[in-house]
Amino acid sequence: MSSLGAHEVLELHEVLNDAIHGLNTLNLFRPYAQDHMLQAIMDRHIQVLTMEYNSMVQLANQQGAGQAVPARRMSAGMNPAINMNQTFQPMYGLHNPQTQAPARSAQEIDDVDVALCLVNCHKQTASLKMKAALEMANPTLRRTMQHGANTSADMAYEGFQFANQKGYYQVPTLKDTTQNTYLQSYGMSQTHQTDIPMV
Repeated sequence: MSSLGAHEVLELHEVLNDAIHGLNTLNLFRPYAQDHMLQAIMDRHIQVLTMEYNSMVQLANQQGAGQAVPARRMSAGMNPAINMNQTFQPMYGLHNPQTQAPARSAQEIDDVDVALCLVNCHKQTASLKMKAALEMANPTLRRTMQHGANTSADMAYEGFQFANQKGYYQVPTLKDTTQNTYLQSYGMSQTHQTDIPMV
């Protein structure tokens, strides 16, 4: 990887900056996590993000670009208590949602704040990395960004699962008639036959 396009350098700069801020944010919130499962999730995510950041820095510095493999993608079921994609059934609907407001001081930060910060950090990062992947001409950088986007999306979903089970992240629904009317307003596309001249 001898040279990069300007857009690749700028996108990589944005992703690395975001990685630093994401790690700093999770490290700031970590002491406020009281639930043992949330603590374990955060510790694991911080470790994965640190490995991924170091790998990207190594790649950016053009040292051993062939060996700069992103952290292994988080696999389904990495947290046996949550068991992603197997037994998890999201709770839909609003169930006595609490009024939300910013904490007036750090002493008010609790597991709800920590869990939602975790989810939102990963969601923002997944989006940023996928956008960066679409701008990468270098195949190694492109794969690194795609892989990182998928890892962030998986970590966001693990955080969502925890928050959803605890009632911190509720999923509003629409009335059945509204949902059905909205989704059934789409019809199938007919295949279009184009006369292609034979050469």
